[in-house]
Amino acid sequence: MPGSRKLQYADRVAIQQADQAIRKDIFRALVEIITNSNDSYSRLEQAGWSVGGEIFIEIHRKHKNSTVRVWDHAEGMNDSRMDKVVGTYGEATSGIKEDKHVRGMWGRGLKDSIFGLGHGYVRSFKGGNFHSCSLLVKNGVPTFTLDEPVRALVPARQEYGILEGNGTIVEIVVSRDDVKVPQFDNLRNYLQRHFELRPIMSNPRRKIILRDVTADREVRQEHVLSYKAPKGDKVLSERIKVPGFPAWVKLDLFRSSIQLSTRGEEGDYADGGLLVISKGMVLSLTMLKYENDPVAAYFYGTMQCDHLHELLKRDEPVLTATRDGINWSHPFAKALKQAVEAKLEPLIEKERKHALREEQTKLDKKLRQKINRALHELNHIALAELSNRRDGAARILAPESGMAFIPERAYVQTGGTLTLTLRADIAKKVSPNAAINIASNSDEVIVLTPQATLKPHKDDPSVGEAHVRVEGRQVGGEGIVTAVAGRLHAQAMVQVHSKKEALVESPARGKNALFNDIRFDDRMDPRQRVYYDRVNSSIIIATNAPSVKMYLDESNRLDTSTQGQVLLAELVTEAVCREIAREGVEKGRFLVLEGAEADAIQNHFIRLQNRYSHLIHEHIVTMG
Repeated sequence: MPGSRKLQYADRVAIQQADQAIRKDIFRALVEIITNSNDSYSRLEQAGWSVGGEIFIEIHRKHKNSTVRVWDHAEGMNDSRMDKVVGTYGEATSGIKEDKHVRGMWGRGLKDSIFGLGHGYVRSFKGGNFHSCSLLVKNGVPTFTLDEPVRALVPARQEYGILEGNGTIVEIVVSRDDVKVPQFDNLRNYLQRHFELRPIMSNPRRKIILRDVTADREVRQEHVLSYKAPKGDKVLSERIKVPGFPAWVKLDLFRSSIQLSTRGEEGDYADGGLLVISKGMVLSLTMLKYENDPVAAYFYGTMQCDHLHELLKRDEPVLTATRDGINWSHPFAKALKQAVEAKLEPLIEKERKHALREEQTKLDKKLRQKINRALHELNHIALAELSNRRDGAARILAPESGMAFIPERAYVQTGGTLTLTLRADIAKKVSPNAAINIASNSDEVIVLTPQATLKPHKDDPSVGEAHVRVEGRQVGGEGIVTAVAGRLHAQAMVQVHSKKEALVESPARGKNALFNDIRFDDRMDPRQRVYYDRVNSSIIIATNAPSVKMYLDESNRLDTSTQGQVLLAELVTEAVCREIAREGVEKGRFLVLEGAEADAIQNHFIRLQNRYSHLIHEHIVTMG
């Protein structure tokens, strides 16, 4: 059995255009290899085995011949299995033909991944033996070489990180000059967001570990990859019959309060759209005919149809040959598409009407002028109560509270990182060498810098500065990042967004203004009539709240009657006074007994209402 031979190709692979599968893209290659490891664990689980579920990805970046290594503790392969799985092309070896719930469908992903990036090796521990083979291009011919099995001794196990049991290591040498290996942060960001890997990244039985390693495999940095679907409300859950076929599709649709990235914007990494799933396999990410409709960018979800699995078992061309998803020209795919679109249409048209109403409100000059005048007064009140904290001065100033984040409100893109600046008064309040502990109250905003040290600022050595990195894990999530040094503490509110362009705040009435807008939203939870969006510095009125809805006119406007204006003024007063009270207490502007923060916020809220309600009413209510 050992020896060299020309790599064997099955005829059906040529039809599927295997040479286009990877496209010199390291992410496409990694998707294939990671999925192979996951499939191997899945087969063990289906056979009743308990598995650890760890998949390691090691990247050693070099100017030339970077290496990528993926390994697991799953089934492993003996020499005969390796000959079939690695040494043949196009055979269905993953288990799909036997109705296993696995993704591999063509028996070609591993080979395409290696040859698409350069050359490589597959090594495996199985039953006490060590098996290895190589995939090289010799004189332009793809060649498979299978080595003689040897005993799995300790040195080999230590070299490949599989100290006991079975497992497989795939190593790729990126020897093609036209293939780029991204920076570690980009690998981390995009791998965990790739739509085909989302079930793996979100599976609690899997642990995907990405490492940046040296030539000696010393770990420079390490990150556990994960994915959470955006936060949203379920707006549809229905089992739909596909006309003309013995098949059903389960459609689950969610709406995010934050606009999501689309396939047109971020391709395989978009947060919006529907995952097409068949027996656990993710086959496509699509929004069907609404793919490029900005109104549909709030929606995401799944369409699960196990009949696709049956078609794949019969080698029906229901997927594109280039692995880009569903072949929508296939008769069944056409019927499936039409059935789902019919359910999406009324929801998306409702969203379109809302967007038009919102745009009309924005364009209403009279209302906008009134809101702008009110905002000017609201920020004047905030400035008077919170002193000069928000004067927008360009000078480096020591925070009055002793320590503060700059900015105190920020966006981070899901899967991405953000650097917050922490400043403190190191002349009077805290030692420059003091240990600063950083934590987040949310699993959706992860602190990557749990400890920091203040260093004197180059422009003012009495001000200490430290940088804190955080990562966003779930679109729509938000968290409060807290820094503690002795009795001092500082907080920053971080919200996770989907789109890159959404990370830049729109020009405001002053970048440090506490209140930037007053908005109306008929989709907000009606149980809370008014809400202060701390990240966007906006007061949001829930127009679907029963006590608000009864004062809307026929155009769903709240400001056209005296009663509606009075209610609007009351809601704005409530939001403004509560936020100023919270800000003053939490940032040390208002006196408060330790442990009595909640009572202090309520007391200052009442004080502020009594002091400023009439001023806010004067700017919002037009009598007569």
